Amino acid sequence: MTNTIREAIRVLSRAGWTKDAFTDPSGRHCIQGALYEAYGLQPFDGRQVGVPLTGEMADDVRLVNEVIEAQFPERTGGVGVSRFNDHPDTTMEDVVRVMEKAAVRKDERV
Repeated sequence: MTNTIREAIRVLSRAGWTKDAFTDPSGRHCIQGALYEAYGLQPFDGRQVGVPLTGEMADDVRLVNEVIEAQFPERTGGVGVSRFNDHPDTTMEDVVRVMEKAAVRKDERV
């Protein structure tokens, strides 16, 4: 079984990372946008802000949020993934580090 959090990391490595958008005009993704692509979903169609999270994708977002809360508590609150992703101090290295830890947790739960 594919670890979709790891696949989202590959998406970010290939397409690039961005803030303030699921996917920007040049194709870069935020954390959640990368997860959408890893699941084969379109996060934005020009009319809606996002698509509902599927059960497994919602679990992935919760795992990522758990790591964010443990590693970067000052960047959490509200919509944790988005707040962390868009925080002025967050870098792509921070994002990848968080997602790698979440991917390991997902492997441990399987």
